[in-house]
Amino acid sequence: MESNGWPEYTKRSWGFNRNFFVSNLLETLNEASLSDALEVLEPLVERSAWVAERATRQRPFASDQDVAQTLVNVILETEFPKRVELFRAHPELAGREASTGTMTAASTSEQGRLGLLNLSAKDARRLQDLNARYAERFGHPYIVALHRVPDLEFLFETFERRLTASSVEEHVSTLAEIASVIYARCAKAFNGATQQHACATREAGNV
Repeated sequence: MESNGWPEYTKRSWGFNRNFFVSNLLETLNEASLSDALEVLEPLVERSAWVAERATRQRPFASDQDVAQTLVNVILETEFPKRVELFRAHPELAGREASTGTMTAASTSEQGRLGLLNLSAKDARRLQDLNARYAERFGHPYIVALHRVPDLEFLFETFERRLTASSVEEHVSTLAEIASVIYARCAKAFNGATQQHACATREAGNV
């Protein structure tokens, strides 16, 4: 498998048209074995292979957005305790997993973009306090779609505001944030594969 999750046999001369290339990636995913399909889908949902496994049963996918929506629907349609289990599979922001280097590649990239892996002592203490208060109140880590967060101050303000929400409100907000993360990761996976193919094709043409 490639680092972007796509099998070796997706390396074909499919041209530069994104729609055409994505349709071939989808065809590959739709026809892949269960193990190959899971290798593509599992990184899109944080450490919750059961979501990817249920989604694969609903193949074929019509588009990259259909892949994302199917994953989201699996979560929305599952029972409450299983959703909470999914919430608890997520790492805290700049928490223990970050300090020990045990986050997934996707989470490491998302937290690193905002500088959460290299916080000042003051910001680290502030975030540690927010993490502890949130976990005590809601029973799982705070989850936010970091690709929509412009800077640390916005992150802190949003974190403080969500700490005042009711349990029901926060459950709904958390589901919405996870859905946004899945859509962003899915778009990145498909676009990344497309861009890698285009670069490889250009390099081959220059040989």
